Amino acid sequence: MKVITSFGLLILVASMILGNPAFAESLDNVRILALNYDGNSATVKITWNYDDKATNYKIGCVSCNPNTEKFTTGNNITFNNVTPFPGSSYAMLYVITYDSENKIISAKQLIVDLSQ
Repeated sequence: MKVITSFGLLILVASMILGNPAFAESLDNVRILALNYDGNSATVKITWNYDDKATNYKIGCVSCNPNTEKFTTGNNITFNNVTPFPGSSYAMLYVITYDSENKIISAKQLIVDLSQ
């Protein structure tokens, strides 16, 4: 029974890795610029490299209260009212790239010190 379970797990992992190689791709040259930080929130401009395979992007703020997300087809976005985690000046954002079939091409987590 252990052999069957192990074999099934091996097939599942192999199909995930080999069946969707897009997850191996990454966003390159992501730049974050924090503006107007007043100790509570900031405006954050995020830019990233152009990818001809990408048709849209989802950008979100995990540390914001409430959590927010935006969509764009371009390679930059500006977030207002980005808030850091409580008791710090660090905010967590992310960028997810989608292809024309709305499948994820890549994702990147972004940690930014809003005070810099």
